[in-house]
Amino acid sequence: MADATPSDHTRSGRLLAALWTLRLLATPEGPPPEPGEFLSKKVPEHLLDEELSRLADHLVRARNRGGAHWEAAVTVYRELPDLLPPSRLPHDTMSPREQAAFSAGYAERLAHDRKEFGELLG
Repeated sequence: MADATPSDHTRSGRLLAALWTLRLLATPEGPPPEPGEFLSKKVPEHLLDEELSRLADHLVRARNRGGAHWEAAVTVYRELPDLLPPSRLPHDTMSPREQAAFSAGYAERLAHDRKEFGELLG
């Protein structure tokens, strides 16, 4: 990833994209949100809560799919700790600058995962 010291919002966007990658490796249901969807008044903590609460379910489903889906899920899962912001998830409504950082981080990670795992993501 490009940033040497990414902001908490950039990290949070990357984390959300990685969690969506896990979701897609578990089940081909529905496409991930587009990066532009985060250019509005949203709270990163709220955006991440749903996907974080489903993490175990996504891992079990990916394991049941087996093969390359499971191997990719393990790879992404092991990267999650490095994506967490150092202190805590941003819990306030994002400013326009923070929205841009979150969206950019999300887009960057989603593009990385699409390149890395291609057809596995549906």
